[in-house]
Order: sequence, then C-alpha cells, then structure tokens
Amino acid sequence: MGTRPVIERSPAAGASGFALALAAALLVLAPGAEASPAGAVSRARRAACAGPAAGELRETSALDGVAARLARGESLHGALGSLTVRPEFATSMHLVGIDDDRGIANAVAGRFCRDLSDPRLREIGVARRGGELFIVVVAPLDAPTPGEEPQVAREVLKLVNRARAAARRCGEKPYAATEPLRLNGELSHAAIDYAAVMARASRLEHRGRDGSLPADRVRRAGYGAVLVGENIAGGVPDAAGVVAGWLASPGHCANIMEPRFTEMGVGYGLNASSEFQIYWSQLFARPASRPEA
Repeated sequence: MGTRPVIERSPAAGASGFALALAAALLVLAPGAEASPAGAVSRARRAACAGPAAGELRETSALDGVAARLARGESLHGALGSLTVRPEFATSMHLVGIDDDRGIANAVAGRFCRDLSDPRLREIGVARRGGELFIVVVAPLDAPTPGEEPQVAREVLKLVNRARAAARRCGEKPYAATEPLRLNGELSHAAIDYAAVMARASRLEHRGRDGSLPADRVRRAGYGAVLVGENIAGGVPDAAGVVAGWLASPGHCANIMEPRFTEMGVGYGLNASSEFQIYWSQLFARPASRPEA
C-alpha cells in the first residue's frame, strides 16, 4: 500500500509516496515473572535476529500509545494513525500468558526474527492488557518534526544556493551560475501555512481550495513582489531529498536557477493520515522594492 514521493511545480505533475509494511502474529506461552519487554525484544534482536551491531530499540510514549490502541482491538494500520508521521515499516507482536524476560526473548527469537532483522528498526512501544502483551516495533520515517522548520529552511537554502553557484541544464535549457538567494521570513511563513493546508487536505496542488495561487499567498503574507514562483513536493522526508528531486525536474530546476529571484521561503506540513504524509512548499520571489534588471 502507499505511494512513492511526488514533486510538483506549476504546472503540476506526477503522483505517488512511501510504502508502509505491516505484520502481526500471536504466541501463547507459559506465565513467568515480571519483565522489561522493550529490553527483552532488543536483546533477542541482537542475539538471534540482526546481530550484535543492531542498536538498542528506544521505547517511546507515542509508540506505547500505538500499542495501547492495539490492546483495545484496533488494527496496526489504524493504531499507527495516532502518530504525526507514519513509520516506514512497522511490525506488531501479541504475546499471551508470558511475563518474564527470557520467555519474551525466546518467543521473539522464535517467531519474529524475519521482521526484527531489518536494520532500520529503531523504536518500540509496549502495552499490557491483563495477561496479554502488545508490542509494536518501527523503522521511523526520517521526516522533520514540527518545530524544526528554521533548521530545515536553512538546510534547503544552503543546498539551493550550492546549486545556483554552478552552471547547469534544466532539461533542455542551460542556466549560468547566479547569485545566492536570501531566506525571507514572510515567504517562509506563507510556505509553511500552505504546506500545512496541503497536508490537512491530502492535496498536492498549486491552486488552493480557495482558488489562491502562489502570488496570492505571497501577497497575503504581506510581501510585495514583482515576480513569484513555487515548487511543491509530497512524500519526500528530508531537505536533501526534496532539493535533489526538484533539481532533477526541469521545471522545478528552472525555478531554483532563475536569476531574477532574490529571496525564498520554504516549509513543510505533516499529516499521518494523508496520502503523502509530508508536504513541501518552496516560494521564490523578487521584492517590489528591487526592480527587475
């Protein structure tokens, strides 16, 4: 299920995002002493499944919440909907009548090694319901989190300006090296707001549901521009990936290399239940106070 990453520039193009793999099983074993399930699963993974190089699985309150939803009878797919961003891979384990570390480790090594050998797995959540133990282990999708926008914007700016510093072809059109862009707060606020709108609506388009276009959103943000452009993308988890995707697409690349643009803003929006989970908006502009050359 799921889709591959999509990058769009006006006019829009493409479709697809990240796949989510799901697995579940049931074991019925004998009771024992009190245990630390997260630690037992980690030890079993290193000893019998993924080898000693596998890192310790980190228990998180968010995944404990997912496991609690499994304990209430939800499917793994449904329970993962409580997360801000769905993981790249998730597997669940349901153990009945077992409480001691050794029993948990043996059960996990005997039945779940195939899934636990995945080196991407890094986080775990656990919940109990009576004599039942519910465990979920995930490979997180390495998307930025809310609050990291300034850091991510600086990274995108660095990569964009590195691209602008060298001559390149965007499809059939050659572009000379050009001046670096500056990061503008008003443009970034407009980009963040629109990325959030796309994420909430699960809709990757340049025209907003209110009919607005990039120039309208820039104007609403209080930025006076004589030239505006926009790149958008969906399903790409990080700054490096989204800039690389834009540069590989002639239209997006042309926006990045356009010498008349002097400023940019960028933002992303997250919604685990949307088609692409993470949505990006990059706005380019030349302010009205600086006439075109």
